[in-house]
Amino acid sequence: VSAQLVAIDDDTRTISKTHARLELRDDRWHVTDLDSTNGVMLTTVLGTEVEASPDAELAAGERFLPGDAEVRVERSSE
Repeated sequence: VSAQLVAIDDDTRTISKTHARLELRDDRWHVTDLDSTNGVMLTTVLGTEVEASPDAELAAGERFLPGDAEVRVERSSE
């Protein structure tokens, strides 16, 4: 299995060096916190933030928050 590291601008220093893993399996994205200091949060349909369970599944268009940064999972039109 190959991995691609992604750098995220973090002026507030809330993201760990290896904060989370994002994997595509069976056309579904899964995010896993890698024992980071500030965790990974998901946004519910009501807009509240909840801590991601291990191996949380993400739908296209959904966002997650490693530390204070926002990452959105989008489908490419290509």
